Amino acid sequence: MSKSDATKAHIMRAAIRVFTRTGYHGAALRDIAKTAEVNLGLIRYHFGDKDDLYRDTLAYVSEQYNEVCLQALHRVLEQPGHTPEDIIYSWLAAPITHWHDTAVATGEEVLCFLNKMGYEPAGLTRDVYESHYSYALQEWQDAVRAHFPHIRQGDWLWCLTCLRGMYFNIVAHNDFILWGLPAVQHKEAAIQRLAADAVALLRTYSAA
Repeated sequence: MSKSDATKAHIMRAAIRVFTRTGYHGAALRDIAKTAEVNLGLIRYHFGDKDDLYRDTLAYVSEQYNEVCLQALHRVLEQPGHTPEDIIYSWLAAPITHWHDTAVATGEEVLCFLNKMGYEPAGLTRDVYESHYSYALQEWQDAVRAHFPHIRQGDWLWCLTCLRGMYFNIVAHNDFILWGLPAVQHKEAAIQRLAADAVALLRTYSAA
C-alpha cells in the first residue's frame, strides 16, 4: 500500500467511526479530522467535501463486503446438497467469519456502517448502492429465491425486510444498547438460527 493509499485508508477508518456514531448529518469534517489526527486540508485534498468522503468510503467498504460475501456464497453453491439455510447463512455470516482486510474497518464495523446507511437520505447513498452494492446482493437473492420459485414478489420483499431487520439487530449494535437489550453474543449461532427461521417463513409464504 502506497503512502497516499495508507493516508486515505486512515481517514476512511476515522470517517466510518464518526459517520456510524453520529450519522451523516451529525458528522463534521473537523470531527473526522480530529478522530484521524490529521489536518482538515488533508481530508479535502484526498476526498473533497463531506459528501465525497462519505460516498468514497461507502464504495470502498461495499466492494470489500461484496467480495467476502460472494466468495462465501459461491463456496456454498458449489457444494452438492446445499440448503437454502446454507445460502442465507453464508452471506449473512461472511463479514464476521471471512473478513480479511482490516485496513479501513473490521467486518463488524462495516456492518454497523451499512446499517447506519439505511437511515441516511436516499439521494446520498443511492448511486453508490446501485453501482457498488446491489448487484452482488441480487445474486444472493436469486440464489435464495431459486429454492422458492412460487413465492410472490410482495411476500418475498416482506420476508427480506424482516430478515434484514433482524440481521442488523444481531450484528450492528455492538457499541450501544438497543431497546434496552444488551448486544447479542455468539453472533454466528444467532445468524444460523435466523437463517433457519427465515427459511421457515419463506416456506410458509411459498406454500400459500
